[in-house]
Amino acid sequence: MPISCYCLPIITSLVMLTACHRPKEIKISGRTMGTTWSLCSVQATDSTRQLIQSHLDQREAVLSHWKQDSAVFHFNDSRSTDWQPVPRELIQIVEIAREIASKTDDSIDITLAPLIDLWGFGAAGPAKAIPSEIQIDEAKTRCGWQHLQTRLDPPALKKHIPDLRINVASVTEGFVTDELTALLKQQGLSNFLLEVGGEVAAIGHAPGDTSWRVGIQSPEATPGDTLQTIPLSNLCIATSGNYRHRFAKDGQSYSHLIDPSSGRPITHSLTSVSVIHPSSALADGYATALIILGPERGREIADKLGLRVIWITAD
Repeated sequence: MPISCYCLPIITSLVMLTACHRPKEIKISGRTMGTTWSLCSVQATDSTRQLIQSHLDQREAVLSHWKQDSAVFHFNDSRSTDWQPVPRELIQIVEIAREIASKTDDSIDITLAPLIDLWGFGAAGPAKAIPSEIQIDEAKTRCGWQHLQTRLDPPALKKHIPDLRINVASVTEGFVTDELTALLKQQGLSNFLLEVGGEVAAIGHAPGDTSWRVGIQSPEATPGDTLQTIPLSNLCIATSGNYRHRFAKDGQSYSHLIDPSSGRPITHSLTSVSVIHPSSALADGYATALIILGPERGREIADKLGLRVIWITAD
């Protein structure tokens, strides 16, 4: 059953780690993909830090849509409609995103770059004017899953239109969190709390054989104040919100989350959606999909899929 959480008024929400302050715990952290990562564990060492940072650096070199030497950037920069070899992990991420899209009314689409640019959330910066229907319709002709083909053996991507571009950010942080979880277990870590860009994996238990505790927090709250604290063990939680990237024009505020069906930013009352799932990648993607779907259709899909969800709305 989905978990519901309503608060008035809510402007934003964050996943906050609330159980990483005990004396026995070691916290290590770093930066990656324009955000941060952290690990809490009594078993953490300097070699653990090096392992995590090295893996994240490798993945950023493949998955970044703005680094000019990344696999994603090269694919986007090419206008070839032939098969283009890419690293296997990129195909895996694309397939995860496609799976989530197929189960959520195509509410996420990693090919929306033209619409993201049009609305001022791309590399070109803020929009100078609100796009017209003609501009939106034209941008939509350069978007769409139907124009992207994948192949695993050997791994390759193929675009059916030269201008197609991809952005896999909706599942990347969750995907690398799952990869790191597996790597850390291989290194003998059995109890840890891992966070990458706000996506959290709570593995095993905290010191004292208690569950790790993760809080959902409003950024206006003082540190330590949470709307809800959730005990987690061998589960992941990911949050998607419409509060971080917005722009205002003529008294109207516009979200960075674009609905693929309309080509426009979402306008409903949900401010954040958190999904609890054994897979961080799926939690990450489903959180984005559900907030785009909105409170009514989102709940229908969540119920159908049996997802555990925390919904926060502004009204």
